[in-house]
Amino acid sequence: MSNEINSMIDDLLVKYLLGECVPEEKAKVETWLGEKEENSIYFNQFKRIWDESKSLSTMHEFDEEVSWQKLKARMKPHRYNVRMLRTVILSIAATLLVFFGIIRFFQTPEQKGLPSNNPTIAKQIIFSEQMTRIDTLSDQSIVTLNRKSKLICPEKFVGKERRVALEGEAFFAISPNKEKPFIIEAKNHVEIKVLGTSFNVKSFDQYTEVVVETGLVEIRKFNKVILLHPNEKARINDSDSSIKIEANKDKLYKYYRSRQFECDNTPLWKVIEVLNEAYDDTIIIDNKELRKLTLTTSFDNESLESVLDVISETFDIQIQKKGHQYILK
Repeated sequence: MSNEINSMIDDLLVKYLLGECVPEEKAKVETWLGEKEENSIYFNQFKRIWDESKSLSTMHEFDEEVSWQKLKARMKPHRYNVRMLRTVILSIAATLLVFFGIIRFFQTPEQKGLPSNNPTIAKQIIFSEQMTRIDTLSDQSIVTLNRKSKLICPEKFVGKERRVALEGEAFFAISPNKEKPFIIEAKNHVEIKVLGTSFNVKSFDQYTEVVVETGLVEIRKFNKVILLHPNEKARINDSDSSIKIEANKDKLYKYYRSRQFECDNTPLWKVIEVLNEAYDDTIIIDNKELRKLTLTTSFDNESLESVLDVISETFDIQIQKKGHQYILK
C-alpha cells in the first residue's frame, strides 16, 4: 500500500475502534479485512497497539472528557471547525499508534507472550493427523485435538498471556491463571479468551463455533465482544461480522472424545453435519423435508454404514451410495 492509502486506512481503523464509523465506513473496513490475510494481521497488530495505548493512558489517570474540554477552551472557535478538530484528534491517535508500535516492535517475543519465529524461542506445532490426539501444554492445560487439526503454541508460555492458534477442532481444559489469560486465535478473525474453563472450538474457514462446558468464555471479532456461559454455543460465520448465541441442546460435539454420537431430539441436518465431519465420506440430504426430522438415539463407536442403516429404518427413507457419497431420499 502507498503511504496515502495507509494513512487513509489507519484513520478509518481509529474511527472503527472508537465505534464512530457510519455504516458505509464500517462496511468498508470489514470488506478490507476480508480481502486478504495480511489485512487481518495488520488490523490485529493495530488493535493490540491501540489497546496498549489505552492501558498506558489509564496508568496516567488520563481523563478524556476533562482533556477534551480543556482543548476546546484553548481553541478559538472561528479558527477551527468540527472536521479540523477531528483531524487533530485522529493525528494524535495515529501518532500514539506509531509510537507504541515502535515500542512493540522492539519488544522481545517473551514480552509479547506470542509464539515466535526466533529459533531461540521454541514453539511447537501439534498435529492430530488421522487420529484424535490428547496433549498437555506447558501450563498443564489439556487439549484434545479432533483429527485433521493443528495447534500452534510455544513450548513454554512466557509474557502476560498464553496465546495459541487453532486450525480444525479441539476441546480445551484450561489451567486457571488470573495473571495470564489463555487466548486462542481461530479462523474468521475470532479470538477466544479465558482464564480457566473447559470448552470446544471448531475453527474452520467457513465458520468458527464455540461450545462452553464450564466457566466463562470471551469471544471477540473485530469490535464485537460477547461472554459465553456454560451450555451456550456461539457461531461466527466467515461472511458475517455478527456473533450468534444460542443454548446448546445436543452433545454431538463430544463425539471425537467420547466415541459416541448422542442424539436427543436432534434435527437430522445437524446429525448429518457431524457425521460428515467424523467420516471421510459425504452424506447429502436430497429432500429438504427430511432435514426437519428429529432423531433420539445414540451410536457407540459404530461404522458409518451401521449409523446410516439406523437412520434409514427409523425414518423409512432410502439411502443411495455413489462411491464415497451417500444420498438420503
